[in-house]
Amino acid sequence: MVPLDTVLVLIITAVATFLFVTEKLRVDVSALCVLVALLLLGLIRPEQAMYGFANAATATVAAMFVLSAGLVRTGLVEWLAGHLDRIAGKGEGRLIVVLSIAVAALSAFMVNTATLAIFIPVAVILAKARNIAPSRVLIPLSFASQFGGVCTLIGTSTNILVNSMAVAEVLAPFRFFEFTSLGIVLTLLGILYLTVFSRILIPKREGNRKSTRLNSSHITISY
Repeated sequence: MVPLDTVLVLIITAVATFLFVTEKLRVDVSALCVLVALLLLGLIRPEQAMYGFANAATATVAAMFVLSAGLVRTGLVEWLAGHLDRIAGKGEGRLIVVLSIAVAALSAFMVNTATLAIFIPVAVILAKARNIAPSRVLIPLSFASQFGGVCTLIGTSTNILVNSMAVAEVLAPFRFFEFTSLGIVLTLLGILYLTVFSRILIPKREGNRKSTRLNSSHITISY
């Protein structure tokens, strides 16, 4: 006889998977609903429900998003976009290489999700200025942020979480640059792969943006 707790967990897992795949609800709302369901059904204790919010990894990720917002407000992103526009040339391949290297480098020192959120409008503007479908640039950009994120301890929330779990198990914490050497090699190989095969594998999908304008000192997106 299968225990009732196991059945309930499987049901919640199936419902959560359905919500995440179909996006009937926002991802964060779905995750909170799962947490509340587990708590109300007595499958986890109240202290376990709050553990994630009190975890050092969660606080670190939140702090990295604050850092990302600071970089935007100080104008660093606009300055970077202007310089990238000058060195990216007019071709699709060169644009992908330049954006991928920039995103990977920043993702090593910021949470890659935040870095990607910052660069999405920049990538769209640069692509539109060259009459390139944004999808041809955005998908490689996403992978490049993940490549760079594995180069340091704080590059991805996964690295931070695994490190906190290791510390909780009284294991030695990872050093900041412990896996940088391997990460750089894999990042370069990944960017090379994206540059060569993106033209074959990535579809050309036009977005809904009506106009874009890029200036070395100001970025504007019009809808």
